[in-house]
Amino acid sequence: MTPPNLIETMRRDVGGQIPLLAGHLRRLRRSSQQLGHVWPGEEALRSQVAAAVVHLNPDQAWRVRLLLTPGGQISLGTGVLAPVKAPLKVVLQGPRAQGSEAFLLHKTTYRPWYESATQWLAAHPDVFDVLYWNDDGQMSEGSRSNVYMRAADGRWLTPPLATGVLPGVQRQALLDAGLVHEAPIHRDAFMQATAWRISNALRGWVDVILAS
Repeated sequence: MTPPNLIETMRRDVGGQIPLLAGHLRRLRRSSQQLGHVWPGEEALRSQVAAAVVHLNPDQAWRVRLLLTPGGQISLGTGVLAPVKAPLKVVLQGPRAQGSEAFLLHKTTYRPWYESATQWLAAHPDVFDVLYWNDDGQMSEGSRSNVYMRAADGRWLTPPLATGVLPGVQRQALLDAGLVHEAPIHRDAFMQATAWRISNALRGWVDVILAS
């Protein structure tokens, strides 16, 4: 298999800031080291990101998509980030198709286990994401987000990486701030919870409802 490109999809906020940039670069460097990609250096990445966003309208939020090839070449694209209204609608499915552990922990262009979700979501624009459990019945992640539930004691819980979870940049920021805690979540407990959220770098930490 041809080595995949690494991806970082970042939010440039109204006003011109990319609040999670440092986290994106840390993940990109870690994945480069573990998957054998050439690391172009943080200075080069920051410079190219800055050049890509400098002329964007500061009165709008923007999506900034960075690709890093195995050889260390960088490409960037931008697009207006349309607003969404919470709570977002999600659906549950499982078990998720088996994925290579070497790639589940990295954000790359190789994501065959989510191809069906991508196609299904394109046909159901009122649904934001498909959330999956694994073969053990443990919640893992969504096709485009990390997942959370509010426990009976009021804490917000998110599945550990060992259940097949991408280490999301927004997820890590929430963990670092002590706003969420890692814990195994069985699908039955998840469905019986009274509140749920998802997160990703574009949309932040957002309330969701489970659609039948």
